[in-house]
Amino acid sequence: MTVASLAYQRILVPLDGSETAEFAIPYAADLARKHNAELVLLHLEYLPALTVEQSPDGPTHEQAQTHLTELRNQLHAEGIRASEHVIESRDLSETLFKFVEAERISVIVMSVQGRVGMLRWLFGNQIEKALGNLSVPLMLVRPVYHKIVVPLDGSRWSETAIPQAVDIARAHNAELVLLHIYQSPVSGYTAQIALAGQQDIAEQTYEQIHDHLIGLRNTLRSQGLRVREQMIRSNNPAQAICEFVESEEGVSMVVMTTHGRTGLSRWLFGSVAQKVVKNLRCPVTLVRPNE
Repeated sequence: MTVASLAYQRILVPLDGSETAEFAIPYAADLARKHNAELVLLHLEYLPALTVEQSPDGPTHEQAQTHLTELRNQLHAEGIRASEHVIESRDLSETLFKFVEAERISVIVMSVQGRVGMLRWLFGNQIEKALGNLSVPLMLVRPVYHKIVVPLDGSRWSETAIPQAVDIARAHNAELVLLHIYQSPVSGYTAQIALAGQQDIAEQTYEQIHDHLIGLRNTLRSQGLRVREQMIRSNNPAQAICEFVESEEGVSMVVMTTHGRTGLSRWLFGSVAQKVVKNLRCPVTLVRPNE
């Protein structure tokens, strides 16, 4: 008996604007490489029956289109053929079925999680019936987090990201890495000023921060979590975070606050968080603390 090998030509990844839905993309990308197939990114947005306004839970049409274009460009940079589509619909499952047929999709690769759970989001309470109507294979991907990095700068603002990271780590039995990026206060000083005692003060500050970091680590360990701490000296926090995440094996997510030592304007709009989101391939969860 001869078993014919599968030949996927167009691989569909349905998305809802959430990071967990995008966990399916790397799996689909690997499949696309093996089959020299095209990856089709489809953002489906539910359009309420009585209004033309966008669903409040997800991105706007323009935001979704911009984000999908960025994802497509990233895939192109990796040598993968990709296209993107944003469709608003009052019947998501019917729209998906029609899209699969019209676009000659070979297989669907989809995360089981999303804003409300991808299967239920698409098919409502008729999941079994809907799956029976699919004309192509469906590959379901469950997000798994192995290691979660929490960048810190020594401020109470940055530490407000820790509870969010702890919740994710507990749910996935993941390791937490408390990453402190230490910016020396004497980095721009002359050697003479440094010799006048500033260097000693900087080292004392470093040790105090390190002790505090160990205290955080021990507190979390006492709660049954796997945690370790890491301190890096750098005057370019965004670059240091990205380089650490890229070099550290098994990082699944970065959880960081939009506030830091210098406030919202620096972390979110000025530099660090924006650059981290732009340059990292893994999901980044931004937490805005209550002031």
